[in-house]
Amino acid sequence: MSENVVVPKLPAENGIHVRRTAIVMPFITFIFVLARFYCRSYIVRRPWAIDDFGVDVVAATMISIIVHAILMGIATYHGMGLHIWQFTPELNSEYYLWIGISSEFYVTSLAGFKCALLLLYLQLFGVNQKFRIACYLTMFYTLGYLTCNALTEFFGCHPIAKKWDPDLPGWCINRVVVNIIYGAGHMTSDLIIGILPLVMVWRLQFRTTRQKIGLSLILSCGLIAWAVACVRWAFSTYDSLSYDRPWWSGISFTFSILEVNTGLICACAATFGPLFNNFSSQLRSWSDRATASLHNNSRKATASWRSSRHDRDQPNWRHNSLSGDLPLMPPAAHTKGNSDSLEDSSYRMEPIVTSNAIPPPSSKSDDEFSRFDLQGLQALHLEDGKIV
Repeated sequence: MSENVVVPKLPAENGIHVRRTAIVMPFITFIFVLARFYCRSYIVRRPWAIDDFGVDVVAATMISIIVHAILMGIATYHGMGLHIWQFTPELNSEYYLWIGISSEFYVTSLAGFKCALLLLYLQLFGVNQKFRIACYLTMFYTLGYLTCNALTEFFGCHPIAKKWDPDLPGWCINRVVVNIIYGAGHMTSDLIIGILPLVMVWRLQFRTTRQKIGLSLILSCGLIAWAVACVRWAFSTYDSLSYDRPWWSGISFTFSILEVNTGLICACAATFGPLFNNFSSQLRSWSDRATASLHNNSRKATASWRSSRHDRDQPNWRHNSLSGDLPLMPPAAHTKGNSDSLEDSSYRMEPIVTSNAIPPPSSKSDDEFSRFDLQGLQALHLEDGKIV
């Protein structure tokens, strides 16, 4: 390494991406954790059960993820993301020291979200003995290899300080082989955890296939963490085999942050069924109230319009009748015998029953006015004064 090399300002380009991911992802994950606690405490309000262990595990995992993100951000100021030819001996020691510390919390975070998912499955389908045994075996396998991973990270070199100070006398295990083996363990455990609930869901009876598919998608969201783990393992393997390890580690550890946060998000999202149901019922209730209010306002507006039209037309009819626009009553209508009937029919408005005054078929009275239905007085054309 040339002594004239000037170390650029830290964090480097790849280190900036790691730092941004370490800030954003834990914040998003924390929102999901709060939503799970809210759903568990205020919506479901279920008595204490085995899933309460899962809630405790989720809280502990969230703390571990935050610590891991902080350590990753610190590592970006100690060489992560730089090219190997930009390293100094001091940066090399600092870089591997912070990477070694953060790796312990990475393993703890992996164990946390995997156990949270398995405890959730036990709470949902634990009545089936075979499924319960499968979950316990998966948990034993997951915690077993992750414990070995944590011990290997800590005791992988003798003395331990040789991990970040290669000039010390001693020995270290083959890190490339170890990373490949444990990376394969991460992927296989995520795949098993993602498939486990599907076996039980597709054995249940649902009203529609759509409900079965929806529940399968919710409970198998752990497969998203498996996909991220596969990408991380690919970059980590290439980083282990590459000469420019610090630069490629910036990409690899970015996916490490994504992996643990995505896993915990999946462990929380799988419990959001009651929260979604509560939200949809409230939204439906609000929509029904809004529709009813709009309908009532429309009816009131229509009634008001009809009332104003009736009040506007009624005085005009009376005014025109008194001003002489309508033809005078036939003389026969002014007889004394019909005076009371005429007075009642002339000044009392009845609802419109017919649009035209239709004479009765059998009426042959000499009284011209009596040929018409008194209810049809409104069928007079006020313009020409003729009876329709």
